[in-house]
Amino acid sequence: MSQLIPSTTPLRTFGGHEDIVGAVTVFPDTRRMVTGSYDKTLRIWDLETGVVLKKMEGHSSEVRALAVSRDGQMIASGDFGGEIIAWHGENGESLTKPIKTHSNEINSVDFSPDGAVLVIGSWDGMTKFWCTKTWQMQGDPIK
Repeated sequence: MSQLIPSTTPLRTFGGHEDIVGAVTVFPDTRRMVTGSYDKTLRIWDLETGVVLKKMEGHSSEVRALAVSRDGQMIASGDFGGEIIAWHGENGESLTKPIKTHSNEINSVDFSPDGAVLVIGSWDGMTKFWCTKTWQMQGDPIK
């Protein structure tokens, strides 16, 4: 088991969002991270240099949930309005327009190990499964 190293000094500060950062996830390659903000944007960062590699826009409400697929090729973001957007993991270009998946805030998203399914949880009390090829809901929601 790895040991935590106590530290009171930040290694790096990442500035650029204009509001609260509501979600953060690190890419599997551990070289980059993506942040989602209440300013309705996402940013891909180089973890070594702290440089913003891409600013992504498309949400109409605050970004609250993020996931990166295990191969690093896809990012999913969910917002307060119940919408998700899929993004290309390398260049940050949108793969979908905003998709209304829930009636309330999305608070969690995650990809299946093979990246074929995106699981989305919401404050509406439901968990839904979406096919990442067709962007159609799969099966019945879990309440």
